Amino acid sequence: MTEEDPPMSLSPAVESYLSQSDIPFDVLEHPRSTTSMQTAHAAHVTPAQLAKAVVVRDQDRYMMCVLPASHILVMNWVDTDYKGHYRLATEDELAKLFPDCEAGAVPPLGQAYGLHVVWDNTLRHADEVYFEGGDHRHLIHIGHDEFMRLMEDADHATISCTPDTVEYYQHMH
Repeated sequence: MTEEDPPMSLSPAVESYLSQSDIPFDVLEHPRSTTSMQTAHAAHVTPAQLAKAVVVRDQDRYMMCVLPASHILVMNWVDTDYKGHYRLATEDELAKLFPDCEAGAVPPLGQAYGLHVVWDNTLRHADEVYFEGGDHRHLIHIGHDEFMRLMEDADHATISCTPDTVEYYQHMH
């Protein structure tokens, strides 16, 4: 999509999944943004409360990692915990996996797309959770309990850390 295209709003798969899961949510509109930290700033949301999706691949297996915008994924922790050699999914792969989403606006609900999901333990401390709804202009807002219900069948582990501690933590775990 270009800047002139009309806003996409919510991904139909995500909207349907939230409805079927009986999860109440609000939609927060914000100025267009392209990174999770920009999104948090534009939407006036704490980065620790903004859940972002990072899709990884090991051979033919895809997995969605869900972590706070304030953190970065530590790939060797994912490799160790999930016994693989993961790499980031490419833009082409993401376009095929999430056909109803804008590039770079993948919602952290891999369950809605049939993906295995692992979420970072730090998200359990967020009172509220915000996440991309499928475009670069809207966030979905849910409460802590609703997030935990959405993630109850997903794995959780320590898979990320803040950028200032990554070098220290990469060698531990």
